[in-house]
Parts: sequence; structure tokens; C-alpha cells
Amino acid sequence: MNLRDFRIGWRLLLKEPAYTAVVILGLAVGFAACFLLLGYVRHSLSYDQQVPERESIYRIKQRWNLSAFGGAWYDYTSLKAREAAVASGQPLLATTFFDTGVDVRVGEQVQSIGVTMVDPDFEKIFAPRVLAGNLGATLLRPDGLVLARETAVKLFGTADAVGRTLQSGGQAYAVGAIVADQPAATTMPFDALAGPKTTLWPAEDRQLIERNWGSSRGRVYVKLLPGADQHALLDALQRALRDSPMAREQSPDQVAALNGRELLDFKLGALADAYLDPDLQDSSSLHGDRQTIYGLLAVAVLILLLAATNYVNLATVRTLRRQREIAVRKVLGASAPTVVRQFLAESVLVCLIATLAGLLLAWLVLPVFADLVQRKLDTMFSPAALAGCLLLGVLLGLAAGAYPTWSALGVRPTAALAGRGNAETPGGLWMRRVLTVLQFATAMGLTGTTLAVAWQTHFASTLSPGFDPDPLLLVKTAKDMRDPTVRAFRDALARLPGVAGVAESDMPMTVSANSSSLAREGGTSAEINTYLVSPEFPDVYRIQSLAGRLYNPAMDHIGDRDRVVINASAAAKFGFASPQDAIGKVLSSPNGHEKPMQVIGVMPDLRHRLARGAAQPSVFYLGTRLGTLTVRVSGDMAAVQRAIEQMWPRYFPNDLLDMRRMRAMIEARYADDLRLAKLLAASSVIAIAIAAFGIYVLAAYSVQRKTKEIVLRKLYGASGGDIGALVVREFAMLTGIGALIGLPAAWLATERYLASFTERAPIGLWALGAALAVALAVALGATLRHTLAAVRVTPVLALRD
Repeated sequence: MNLRDFRIGWRLLLKEPAYTAVVILGLAVGFAACFLLLGYVRHSLSYDQQVPERESIYRIKQRWNLSAFGGAWYDYTSLKAREAAVASGQPLLATTFFDTGVDVRVGEQVQSIGVTMVDPDFEKIFAPRVLAGNLGATLLRPDGLVLARETAVKLFGTADAVGRTLQSGGQAYAVGAIVADQPAATTMPFDALAGPKTTLWPAEDRQLIERNWGSSRGRVYVKLLPGADQHALLDALQRALRDSPMAREQSPDQVAALNGRELLDFKLGALADAYLDPDLQDSSSLHGDRQTIYGLLAVAVLILLLAATNYVNLATVRTLRRQREIAVRKVLGASAPTVVRQFLAESVLVCLIATLAGLLLAWLVLPVFADLVQRKLDTMFSPAALAGCLLLGVLLGLAAGAYPTWSALGVRPTAALAGRGNAETPGGLWMRRVLTVLQFATAMGLTGTTLAVAWQTHFASTLSPGFDPDPLLLVKTAKDMRDPTVRAFRDALARLPGVAGVAESDMPMTVSANSSSLAREGGTSAEINTYLVSPEFPDVYRIQSLAGRLYNPAMDHIGDRDRVVINASAAAKFGFASPQDAIGKVLSSPNGHEKPMQVIGVMPDLRHRLARGAAQPSVFYLGTRLGTLTVRVSGDMAAVQRAIEQMWPRYFPNDLLDMRRMRAMIEARYADDLRLAKLLAASSVIAIAIAAFGIYVLAAYSVQRKTKEIVLRKLYGASGGDIGALVVREFAMLTGIGALIGLPAAWLATERYLASFTERAPIGLWALGAALAVALAVALGATLRHTLAAVRVTPVLALRD
């Protein structure tokens, strides 16, 4: 191909502006959708690539072999694991990575930042780019802070913040270093860094986390140096665990329940696999699902192929209409290579223009797309990505132009000039029918899967957690009910107009994070989820008793540890014949950590893990370390929220208000599912539109090809209904074959998605039926115009033509 071929192609395209606009627009939409989805996939596969020598860096993962934890792996482990790794004797570097939110004051402004506690080895392992100051020296200071550049600008209005101070908890902290911002694709985001002895970390929490193997609230990274043995390191971790007080104090029942297994299993997870680690069951932004990512990759490729298929169909029909032009060129001496160059140049030109238009469309839509997937995709339009996209446009132009070019080469000048060469070969017609079937199969498969995912997401997010979440607000405080200011704030909340009650707990009821080993008298011990609550908890949540009585402020007080309330699953796990049978029985801790406690009541199960987990056996204690306040609103929710916002600074002037609706917290648990449903929905709409356009083109050509047959049928007495059925029958058959391919694929994809849910929506076959109905409606709408045209064909005029 040379420049002359492209000029000829451009002139031919300008002669048919409607055709040119249609093919470019169709391809541009396909390119835009493909580019955005592929950009998201590339982003998901590029996590932590900025870390040097990342192939030598590992996360210490752990798995509890207790029934309460379900046998899942977590990359949050005890910070004691770092101590054991360092003491293993293996050549390595190790650091903890413990995240916490901190409210800081700079001048009159209070802002919240994420502070990550790390060890001095952090700098040697991850080599963050230091922009100013001394990172290592700052991490050794209890009052030192290292800020990311973006955080420094947020707090001080400038990145030149070394030596500046800020306040937190009434204490001053000095900025000792500024480091470059972490890239968007990282599993280790941070706003600020602090050393292991920082006073930002309350002494009580430090003691609990640093000395207790059971407190798994941070991550531990190790960099294995030459000569390090992974197996020896894991053995050292297990030995340290066996020698810990937690392991030594296990009761015989607990040891027996482990059935020869360790209390904790450890595993090294490569940093390169951290984001898409199949072991981890975490739906946060730090982890992605590999199957979902590769599924979106397949959808991106399918959408581009569908768009290219439409172009092939249109270009082929146009080639058939240009047979006389092609014949004249051949008669005038155009050789086969010349015809090939001209047709391929025209196809490449169309695809390149569509690629540029698609990139412009993707750039315009990028903010909406980034918000949908909740990712920062600023690097999507990198020079390499743009060059790759343009190369893809050229390759697609060559591939898509191959069949129309072959059709042009097959034109026989004599027959074409005599008016007998405007028919497509049977093989070509069947190929385009196959392409249309694949288009509809893809559209139906995506539509069926989208409907199932969307319905399950709606079902799960509206599933009752065991209480009505709509009138509940959650307010979190930095300290707990042992602090007089928190107690005064709680009392002020209860007096607000529109507030029907306030209860306290150690964590939201949508979280299940703590457990304890308890046993009934004469029974074996069992691992049970534990919650610390106040006596007002049952009344605020409007929970009714199944047996006995629940906590009551008139009879119970915060800190009473001689009585407990359990749920129905816990009663069954302890071996009680019924909830009533549990009342008055005594529970105790096999290791003696808990005094004997009498069961005073049994409540229904609450869905702590919602639709993705079975009801968890739980015990509710009356505790004092309660920092989560649940407010029951009986009046106007917005008015109560405004009143809390106005009241908050009087009690906590140095803290930001963390207030959320319970319903929003529940729905947030399914944010990833909702994003997936929206992505699939957008892809389905594009696929359906492309399929509709494809069948529209095929219908137009089919009616044109069958004009003489339609005329003869009319002359022999065929009615309009007979002619309409003749046209519709072909496309109904194509749609049916597409359904046989696409709907089973949708069913398999749906079953794979639903496998992670213990409570599933009653989907049945309605989603597949709805997808088929949509496809039939689209096929009918796309062929209606040409069907009516076939019915209205006038035999005399058609035979004259």
C-alpha cells in the first residue's frame, strides 16, 4: 500500500458519507469500549511493579484452623510474625505494615490521613523515592512523620514541608521527610509513614498488638536475601507460635478440635501476586478477582470483534454493490495486487479513523468509567497504550478488509458488466450468517449474565441482616466508653430530638472479627465470635428474644461479665437442645481467661457476613471498650445528622466526624458486585446494539437478494403475511441458534458467580428467558423495516428493475 491507495480510498469514502459515518461510528464505539476495558485489565495486572526486586519480596499470610474463621487465608497477620522472622536466622529484611486512620490539625484545619506504621527495614525493602529529608532517621523518632507528597500538599499547601509540625491527640509531630506518592496500582497505599515506636499508636493498643499472636491487624513483608530458605523461615514461624502463651494455653478440647493441625498455618505470598492472590477473600480495593479481570478481558475482545464483524458485513455488501466499478477497473488494466492494495488501504483507513474517534470517545468517558470501577486510571493514555491501539487499528483493518478484498478479487468483469454478478456466493452468505449468530450469542450471554448478577446484588444488598437498618446511624469515636468525653457525647446524643436510643458496641454489626474459645459445663470447647455491647443494644436494634431475656439497662450495666447473651447458632454449637434449654446454663473459658458466665438469653442470628457467609455462632458480652455508637432515629434522619454534625466539634474538636448510615454500610459490602453488574450492563448494551445493527444489515441484503423470489411468490398468490414470515423465519432461526450458544454460556457464568454466596436469589431460568426475549425483540425491531419493505414490493416495478 502506498499514499495513492489511501487517497483513492479517502475519495471513495467521501462519496458515500452515510456509509462512512455508520462504519466509523460503529467501530469507534467498539474501540472505545475495548480500550477502556483493556486499560482496566492492564491496570489490574500491573500492581506493585514499581517495587525494585519485587520477586524477592513476600507477604506472610496466615490461616486460622479454627472453625470460626472458615479456613480462609489472610494477608493480615500478627506483628509477632516479624519478630519471629528476624529471629529465624535467615538472611532477610522484614517490616510490619500497620494502617490506621489519624485526625491531625494544621492551624485551624482538622483533616484525616492514613498513617502506616513500618520498621526501618521498610526503606531497604521497598526503596521509596525520598524527595526531601531523612526517611530512616524520621522512622526512629516517636514524634516523627514521613509524608507522601500529595499528603504534604493537602495539609500544608506545599510539598516543601520538612520541619513543619502538626497536632494529633494534643501532641506535636514533626515532618522529617517527604517521599514520592505511591502509584495508583499498589497494594501498599499510604498517606504518611511512622516508625514502630511512634506515639500516634496508643500504648494499650501497641501492647495488645505487639505481644499477641491472636491480634492479626497488620501485614508483615519480608525480603529474602541470597541464601534464604523459605521452608526454614516458615518452620521458624511455626516454632515461635508453638512457644507463645496463646498456643501453650490451649485446652485439651481445643487441641483435639485441631485434629493434629497447627493453630495457625503460614505461607509466603509473592508481592507480584498480591492484588490477584486467589487465596485471599477480601473485596477491598487492595485485592481483585482474577476471574473477573480475565472475564472483562474476554468481554473487551468480544466487543471489538463484534464491531469488526459489523464492518465486515457492511464492507462486503458494499463490495457487491461496487461490482461494476471493480469490473471497469479490471478491464482498464487494474491487476490483482492493485485491487488488493486499494481495498486493504480503504479498510485500514476506516479502522484508523475509527481508532482515533474511539480514543477521543474513551478520553471523554474515562472519568465516568474510573468512577465506576473505583480506580485511578490516569496512566491509561500512556504513549505505549496509544501506540498499541493504533497498531491494533492497522491490524484490524487488514484482517477486516481481507474478506471484502477476496470478494472483490472474485468479481468477473464480463458477468458484472452484463448485470449478472451481483450475487454473493453461498459460502460467503453462510459465513456472514455465522458471524450474525455469534453476535447474538454474545449479546444474549452478556445480557443473561448481567441480569443474574444485578438481581443477586439487589437481593443480597436488601437482605435483612436480622434487624431493620434504615433508622440506624453509626458514629465512631477515637476512644471508648472508658473516656468521660465519649460518655458525655453519648448522653448528649440520646437527648437530641428525633433520637429514640443510643447503644454502644466494639465494632459495627456488619463486621465479624473477634473470637473466643468457650465451653458449656460438661461440654467441649468451641470457637465463638464475640461482640462487646452495651445494655441498650437489643432495644436500639429492636431484637426480640428467642428464649430468656436480653440485656436491659435497668438490670444490666456496662462491664458486667457474669452474664452473656448468645445467638441461636451459638446455642446449637454448644449442644443445647433448644434456645430455652440454654437459659441459666454456664459458659466458661477452658484456659481460665474468662470467669464463668450465665446465659440469660438467646437472640436470633444476625447476618454479620451477610449473603456470602452462613450465620456465625456469636456471644454478646457487656464490655467497656466500646467506641462505635449506634443511634436509632425516630424523626427526620437528615435533621438528626445535621444536629450530630453541629454537636461533634464541642466534644471532639481535634477529630473528624465518622458518621454513616447502617443501610449504606450494608450496601457497601456489595460495591464490587454492583460495579461488575454496571460494567456487564454497559457491555451488554453495546453488544446488543452491535448485534442489532448486524442483523439490520443482513436483513437489508437478504430482502434485496430475495426480491425476485418474493415477486414470484406474490404472482402465485402469496399474501403479505406469507412474505413477512419468509423474511422473519430466517432471522428467527439465526436468533434461536445464537440462543443455543449464548444462553448455556450465561448459565455457566452465573453459576460460577453465585458459587460464593450462601444465600442466593431465586433466579431460576427467568434471566435466560429475559435475555432471549430481549434478543428476539431486538431482532424483530432490526428486521421490521426490511420485512415491511418486502411485503410492499410491487411485482411490476421489481421485474422492471
